[in-house]
Amino acid sequence: MTAYKIKIITLCGLFSLAACSKQAPAEEPASATTEASASTSPFVVTFTEAQQKVGTIELGTIENRPLSARVTANGQLQLPPQNIASINPLMGGVVRSIPVKEGEYVQKGKVLATIQNPELIKLQEEYLTTRNQLRFAEQDYERQRTLNEEQVGSRKRFEQAESDVQVQRARLKAIATHLSAMGISSKNVEAGQITSSVAITAPISGYVRVINVNMGTYAQPGQQMFELVDNHHLHLELSVFERDFSKMKEGQKVLFTLPNVAGEPLEAEIFALGRAFEGDSRMVTVHAELENNKNTNLLPGMYVNAQILAGKQELPALPEESVVRYKGKHYVFVKEGPTTFRMHEVETGVAEDGFTEVKTLIEFPAKAQVVTKGAYYVLAEKMKSEVAEE
Repeated sequence: MTAYKIKIITLCGLFSLAACSKQAPAEEPASATTEASASTSPFVVTFTEAQQKVGTIELGTIENRPLSARVTANGQLQLPPQNIASINPLMGGVVRSIPVKEGEYVQKGKVLATIQNPELIKLQEEYLTTRNQLRFAEQDYERQRTLNEEQVGSRKRFEQAESDVQVQRARLKAIATHLSAMGISSKNVEAGQITSSVAITAPISGYVRVINVNMGTYAQPGQQMFELVDNHHLHLELSVFERDFSKMKEGQKVLFTLPNVAGEPLEAEIFALGRAFEGDSRMVTVHAELENNKNTNLLPGMYVNAQILAGKQELPALPEESVVRYKGKHYVFVKEGPTTFRMHEVETGVAEDGFTEVKTLIEFPAKAQVVTKGAYYVLAEKMKSEVAEE
């Protein structure tokens, strides 16, 4: 073996010994790993004792409290049938005037339009003719009655005269009723005031919601010319799930908001409960009357989101200041160690008398210590650490 080969073998041996002398790194204890992950979790906040004193942090537990249970429901603003009026003519005619416009408030009896029809003249003429025939029939009846009493006239003729009077009276009354229904006074007709026009008037006070005619159009009998709505008796029609219907009672308060209208919740009171399911759904209609309705911007058909106050129930609750809002969700802080707090998402419900209902998304340990005072201080420290990391 040459000296050159011996040197190469010696160098390889030395490198191998050096590699073997290096030890593998010791594994990190599991407890250390867990602690490190907790401290770096974005949902864990760590404090010093001094920071806890500055923040005046107080702890408590989730406890059941008597709160007003709230049932969520959706629905619409509606009007009772007697507060909606569809106006159509009893007799057809050409529209000659429309003295109102859409959106205008009108009183009951206000003229909405006038229509003209020559047939009205014939009806008034018929009234006058019948009235004269009745007068003649009454005179003939008196004559026949006198002859009958003196036993001079025919009994049959007397009875015929009596029948003629009854027929003419009934006919005159029918025509007068027809004229009255169209707004024409029979007294005016008797006074010679013949007209070919009839006024279409408002049967209720309310807003003109729809006008379906214009000047010169021919209004057909039964055709809707106008629609009036009286918004003073708006009420809620809410759909309640079958599982919640047993909690409903007349007189319960309802708080509701309009999805497209900002503002404080409005109030209503349940006055009637449905007695059947809506179609194939497992929902029942609940009717609620608006209280102190002075909001003129409320209109029939508007959608509402409502909460029905369904009486007191024992519900898990915390002081309202225990719950913080962060990135569109609600959270509470639960103490995990002497100086650490973990942030847990919760769902909130009824808020009443300084307490709010909380529903935990995971099961908390028994008697878990929750931050009841200073929760926003804890959140502020968390957000400071987030800014520092960035």
